[in-house]
Amino acid sequence: MKKRNLTKKVTALLLAATMALGLAACGSSATEGGDTVAVQEGEGVATAETIGEAQPVEASPITEDVTINIRIMNEVKNVDKVVAKYEEMVKDDPIMSKIHPNIEFVIGADYKDKLNMALSAQEDIDLMFCGSWFGLSKFIQEGNFAEISGYFNNDQFPGLKKAFSPEFVSAMTAYVRQEDGSYKTGIYGINMATAFEDSRGFMYREDLRVKYGCDPITDRDSLMAFVKTVAENEPDMIGVNLWNFFYMDSPVYSGKHDNVFSQDSTEVFGDQTRVYVGLSDDGKTVLNAVVAGDSEEEFAKMPEGYQYDFITEYAVTRTEWNPYLDPHRGEENTVVPPAAISYSALSEFESRSKEAMENVPGSEWKFYVIEEAQRNKEEGAVICDMATNNWLVLPEWSEKTDAVMYFLDWMFGSQEAHDLFQYGIEGEDWVAIGEDGMKATDISEDEKYVMPGYSFCWNPTYKRYSELVLNDPELKADFDYSYATSTYQLSPLAGFAFDASAVETEVANISALSNELQMNISRYDADEAVAKLQTWHKDAEEAGLEKVRQELIMQLQQFLDAKNAQ
Repeated sequence: MKKRNLTKKVTALLLAATMALGLAACGSSATEGGDTVAVQEGEGVATAETIGEAQPVEASPITEDVTINIRIMNEVKNVDKVVAKYEEMVKDDPIMSKIHPNIEFVIGADYKDKLNMALSAQEDIDLMFCGSWFGLSKFIQEGNFAEISGYFNNDQFPGLKKAFSPEFVSAMTAYVRQEDGSYKTGIYGINMATAFEDSRGFMYREDLRVKYGCDPITDRDSLMAFVKTVAENEPDMIGVNLWNFFYMDSPVYSGKHDNVFSQDSTEVFGDQTRVYVGLSDDGKTVLNAVVAGDSEEEFAKMPEGYQYDFITEYAVTRTEWNPYLDPHRGEENTVVPPAAISYSALSEFESRSKEAMENVPGSEWKFYVIEEAQRNKEEGAVICDMATNNWLVLPEWSEKTDAVMYFLDWMFGSQEAHDLFQYGIEGEDWVAIGEDGMKATDISEDEKYVMPGYSFCWNPTYKRYSELVLNDPELKADFDYSYATSTYQLSPLAGFAFDASAVETEVANISALSNELQMNISRYDADEAVAKLQTWHKDAEEAGLEKVRQELIMQLQQFLDAKNAQ
């Protein structure tokens, strides 16, 4: 068994380089918007032009039967019949007939613990899911995952070459800083995506909107009017299911257009107390990093329009929704009543709305996009890393890397092969609608194939629209917009990963204060929210807030300098 190559003090910067993914169903060019991004040059450093140009792997032929063990997050059902179909399809292939996938799953609630255990014990797993929120960059830093760049853009693996364009490969490439300050690039994970970022929104009771004569829901005011009406007229319902409500009214999306960024890599204290980073107009200089309760002097360094405590202002604005939330929110063992609106990502709307219709027969649901620019379908509205949170990784100690990559090459090599593992057996689990649609059959729950595609096989080359989406022009337009490359811009902070080792104690102590605050539960009225944030800030200062701020600014500036050096 190979030993893991653990590198000390390595900072992996997952650089989502400029990515203009060719989305077949949208007719987009694979090279549209594909300007290269230069990074620090010198010994051991690659430029963006060289990403994905690693020496192609000369994979060994598979001469004996090999079982590849695959672990997926969240429930998989009736996978055996799909694997049997795969075995039938490849029985005459001299390589694939010898590769036998063994697919298991772990539910989401247990996945992080099981993932850490697997890495610690070097379990017999050859391919597994790893969400970025589980610490993907840290695991890369520690040398847990195999470097697989040589399998991409490689004629020996035409399926991978077809499904993962050079731009897609660029977005999966990590920049790894060595102890001597040099950089190396490599691919340590395979991104699962149908769009660069999922649209976030609410699913709402369209039948109740019609029943009470509410205006069409097109903005915040009409949404709140609807929520208020339902809460006042349906005694067994609340207005808003709180989960993930903290995106509402926040500058997380809109601020990026004004060079104010808050994203996973800058949330050093967690999402209860976000850190917002201000950049210069050219995106190359860090102006400051601010949190709720900071002084006027700190906010004065931020870009124009954000030179005041806009973070606390948002917390106050959010309290306007409090009367329509569950009055027992945050209590233990409480059951949330049915709500007029509930959070949903666009990719989850169909499954969530179907479940809701089963729970409330006769209900009808529509989708509302939270952020205004996205609702208006403006070009370039979403500024992001252009790489999603869902990844497949190959443990570094596995002896079956070639076999795994041959299997993935087959699965991503054709629409038929991909559809088998995404949707199940055609004609039994699903039927095609036109060239890019699909419909689930009425197969029984006991026999139905279930696969969480985000955890195993999502890819923009092979996406299909469901019958629900095809029959709903507004919903179809939302999906088309989310798939279009013109919707996205690359964040200048794409790829930044904060290394907390120099301020580990301070970050831990302030994060504990943030978790105690529980702002996302909306426990407080406006005055209480301000007072709680002021108390948090005072305590955070005593715990080392300024030290963390300066460390974050320093690392961000070093990252931008390296990324933008010519």
